Amino acid sequence: MHRLRRIVAAAIVACPGALLAQDPVPPADSVAADSVRTDSSSTERLLAVEGQSLIRLRAMPRVQLADVQPRAARVVLTRDSLDWAAARTVAEVIAGHAPVYLWRGGWRVRPELPNLLGRGAASVEYLVDGRPWMPIGPDSLAVDPSLWSLEFFERIEIERDPARLRVFLYTRSHDRLAPRTEIAVSTGDRGLARYLGAFERRYASGVGLSMAADYTGVNAPQGGTGGASVTNGWLQLSYRPTPRLGAQLQVMVQAPERDALLASETASDTLDPGLEGTRTDAELRLSLQPVSGSTGLRADAWVARTAWRGDTADQTIGTVGTVVGYRRPTWSADLQALHHTEWTPLSTRLALGWTPGGLLAAAVEGAYQQHEEDRTSEWATARVGIEVPRGTRLPLGLSLPVGLRVGGSVSHGERVEAPSIASLAAASFTDYELSAAIDAGWLSGEARWLSTDAWQALPYRAFASVASFARQPRTEWVTASARFAPNNWFSVASHYEHPLGGATPDGVPPHHAWTTATVNSRFLRNFPSGIFRLKVQGVLETWSPGVIGRDGEDNPIELPGLTFVRGIIQLQIGPFSAFWDRVNFQATRQGHVPGYPILSLGSSYGIRWEFTN
Repeated sequence: MHRLRRIVAAAIVACPGALLAQDPVPPADSVAADSVRTDSSSTERLLAVEGQSLIRLRAMPRVQLADVQPRAARVVLTRDSLDWAAARTVAEVIAGHAPVYLWRGGWRVRPELPNLLGRGAASVEYLVDGRPWMPIGPDSLAVDPSLWSLEFFERIEIERDPARLRVFLYTRSHDRLAPRTEIAVSTGDRGLARYLGAFERRYASGVGLSMAADYTGVNAPQGGTGGASVTNGWLQLSYRPTPRLGAQLQVMVQAPERDALLASETASDTLDPGLEGTRTDAELRLSLQPVSGSTGLRADAWVARTAWRGDTADQTIGTVGTVVGYRRPTWSADLQALHHTEWTPLSTRLALGWTPGGLLAAAVEGAYQQHEEDRTSEWATARVGIEVPRGTRLPLGLSLPVGLRVGGSVSHGERVEAPSIASLAAASFTDYELSAAIDAGWLSGEARWLSTDAWQALPYRAFASVASFARQPRTEWVTASARFAPNNWFSVASHYEHPLGGATPDGVPPHHAWTTATVNSRFLRNFPSGIFRLKVQGVLETWSPGVIGRDGEDNPIELPGLTFVRGIIQLQIGPFSAFWDRVNFQATRQGHVPGYPILSLGSSYGIRWEFTN
């Protein structure tokens, strides 16, 4: 099966090659043709493609929902940030920018599930191109973000509520006349193999074609269990004949094959039951945008079908939905309405945002959902932020030497955390957050105080040894982040979270910090064109002892305190880049969850080549 998927991925990469073999029509030129005939016109083709890469065409716009927000409400990562992040998966992107503890089920291709402030399996919500990505299959509680191919997305936004994350993922949208091709190959310890091929093309008529395949596989340790692989496929056809109208057909496929992970060679206790099947998400979207491109009425509607086919479960969920919004320079209003054929027949959200001037921004969002078994969820979240930028003029002709920002949010209501569990009732909550930040250019920092309501977190299916969590009482938290960048090529950044007062909730350590030190330079004195780039980065993750959860007899499972060190070297020369990534420099066998070891001194390295032709 693995060999078949590699052949399929190679075929997808090879198909564009047949299209690219055709010579483009040379542009008109006022100078007479060369009187000396040659057999090669590679220079002319190269110049033609370079010219095409500067021609911007109309692509499908992003689905916008609650865009007007206080600046601290969302972390926005564009493609360049994703290319140079200390991350190989979407889960690691989240862990590097949000106060979550990442439950790792081992090394590459094993589960990576974020736990936000002890809220458990359903503490993170995901949307792909504006549509909720629902958990389905053997695990109907949590989406595993490590299964996505990070290369399929051009933008990731992480929205922070006091006790919940919402992650917006936007697929690539090619907007140039020149086609784009990308290939990547990686290898490493335990037989790690990764192959990626992608092709994107947009025509002057408004037709767009994008397709990609990504395979990653790793063997089980010698004499052990836990081999795994995942194949991702993506196909997108779009048509935008006018600035106002557009249509898009998109299919995304995930095919994981995770073998069961046992406690040891001799013990038959199952740590991870494994996962095998195929998830297919097919979507047809219609889009209406304002003529101005930024203000006015916009609307998106889609019909989607999500299916899981595997040995243990066969499920299908249909979705019909729309997002209608109106944007003005100082305010916005968005309404989302969805119908799902399973678990949640009706889901609605109304979001309002207002920013009367450069200093103040406020947003409020309300949600109402109807679930099966006569259950409902309804809640509202309000945010406000006041920001005074660095350099603001003060009396007596002075300017503010640092930027200042203060803000707050509150979320109140009741929510059914997992609608797929028919016996699970709605739980009420009231969560608060206050924040303050300072920005001096070379030094910036933010502190947040949070109060999260009592909550019963849901366990993770992939971590069978942790059967449950103790009920979490109302808990106060402090989180802090800082960045020190004395120049444009060196920086140190860190974020930290810690509960105040009583005992720490199950599932997260009492003290947890994620720190990166980065040298990232283009060596512009030697390479003034900017064609060269080098990044050397160290990642330090550390936590104190705590309780990861409860076993089948409700006994606490101790989480030892540990420190993990990771190193990454990445080199770019024009469209070509190469990397080397080593985890667990201290060679400890204990992982993020007791009983789930991480590979000692695990290394991976590879190349990526992105070009237009």
